[in-house]
Amino acid sequence: MRKIWNWIVALISKAPYDKLLHFIAGLIIAAFFAIVLPKWAEWCIVPVIFAGVFKEFFDKWTTQEWDWWDFAATCAGGLIIQLFVILG
Repeated sequence: MRKIWNWIVALISKAPYDKLLHFIAGLIIAAFFAIVLPKWAEWCIVPVIFAGVFKEFFDKWTTQEWDWWDFAATCAGGLIIQLFVILG
């Protein structure tokens, strides 16, 4: 168990700060919808996907850049909560 924890910590410490913020945003959005709408908790990843797409469209509009890694980091955070909902 300690090796797994150390591997996760090493992985997170290598991630850029911006990607960590996207990941945390995905966690918060999915957790919010899973708590507020318990009947629809199985679908809490959907608002995360919409938020990620909206954020990247906004970035494309303002900076002319679409970053798939930002979108993936946002969805990964939501996916963690989605897995907890399914397993719980």
